[in-house]
Amino acid sequence: FRRVLFRSPGFKPLALEGVGVDEHLGRAVDLSLTFTGEDGSPVPLQSFFHHGRPVILDLVYYRCPMLCNLILNGQTESMRQIPWTPGNEYEVVTISIDPRETAQTAQEKKATYLKDFDKPAPGWHFLTDYNGHAKTLAEEIGFHYRYVRRQDQYAHPAAIMVLTPAGKIA
Repeated sequence: FRRVLFRSPGFKPLALEGVGVDEHLGRAVDLSLTFTGEDGSPVPLQSFFHHGRPVILDLVYYRCPMLCNLILNGQTESMRQIPWTPGNEYEVVTISIDPRETAQTAQEKKATYLKDFDKPAPGWHFLTDYNGHAKTLAEEIGFHYRYVRRQDQYAHPAAIMVLTPAGKIA
């Protein structure tokens, strides 16, 4: 019975209700939102919007067992193939949606991806939630996710956002 329902057109498992991405092209995000930096200090989002650089924004969670790693692996491979350097021509801001994750977890994830990237990336930042601002930012950009208590995981879409130097969704 479960298998039949799962394959029925239009059927969505309960854990995925409300999960998805809504496009909000041109919408400005609140750059005053604050997150926790890799060193444990509060960092306003606006600190990554300077010098006319676009910002690649990833909302993930660092202990995700699969999808977030696939997103970051693909992004890393794409970034490796372009001649630009994060911190020179663009910024990358990766933020955990899991409020339980710490700056140490972000540091560890950053070390893993910078090793894989295998070239300098001074403009790739790994942040964690601060006062629920990850959820606020997610709603602003149309990134809808939910916590699934029974699995102790987040159901979330796969998406990478690009923001203009002025902080608008591109």
